[in-house]
Amino acid sequence: MAHDTVKRGGGDAAASTPRGPSLRAVPFLKLGESEPIELLSNAQQQQLAQHAFVRVFPARTIVYRAGAPADSVFIISDGVVKSFRDLPSGRRRIAAFFFARDLFGLAKAGRYVNTVQTLTPVRAYRLDVIALTELFRSDPGLELPFLCKTMHVLREAQHHNIIVGRRDAIGRLAMLLRLLQTQFEATNGNADVPTPMTKSDMANYLGLSLEAVVRASRGLQRQGIVQFLGRHHARIIDQGRFEALASNV
Repeated sequence: MAHDTVKRGGGDAAASTPRGPSLRAVPFLKLGESEPIELLSNAQQQQLAQHAFVRVFPARTIVYRAGAPADSVFIISDGVVKSFRDLPSGRRRIAAFFFARDLFGLAKAGRYVNTVQTLTPVRAYRLDVIALTELFRSDPGLELPFLCKTMHVLREAQHHNIIVGRRDAIGRLAMLLRLLQTQFEATNGNADVPTPMTKSDMANYLGLSLEAVVRASRGLQRQGIVQFLGRHHARIIDQGRFEALASNV
């Protein structure tokens, strides 16, 4: 595991979630809810902050590797990470991207399932698995928010399967951009969409070749739907056509 900055709790002035760890997800218990909401109460955030370490990772840092002992789970405060696995064939398969207020640290038999690497500078809360288990035992109400978040991650994984099931590369890329737009719209508030991953990462996630992603990007620009501004930024030019393309499965 790479070196990082470690602080106890969540009270420094630079924090984007000063009360403590924050989890957002679309709940599965409320009928009619379709937008992510905050799952943790102020008291629960403060409780978690008392048992968490704040870890600050530079961009392109390995947080942990697949197969390492899974002694912690992480809640992202700021930044973006990718979760991937290197296959015996030498190929890499990206399983997911995680953003602010996401939870990662999936384990099996006490070991991490995938490798996680930061795409941007990341600030995250690290929670010891044993300490978190004790918190669940002492406060059963804390388990429900984590269950809701886990279900949300499962739905996102199913959405990923839908994306790679599309035949058209332009459609796959549009769906990824729609995912990024959804993740960043709370702070962005306009048609500009950050794209923190490389085009190679996009291609890997979408199940496409790098050349196919480049052609799809040019196709979206040529049709006047999306404009790519440098390596890590896109602007939705025609929101109506973009929505139709991203939802046409």
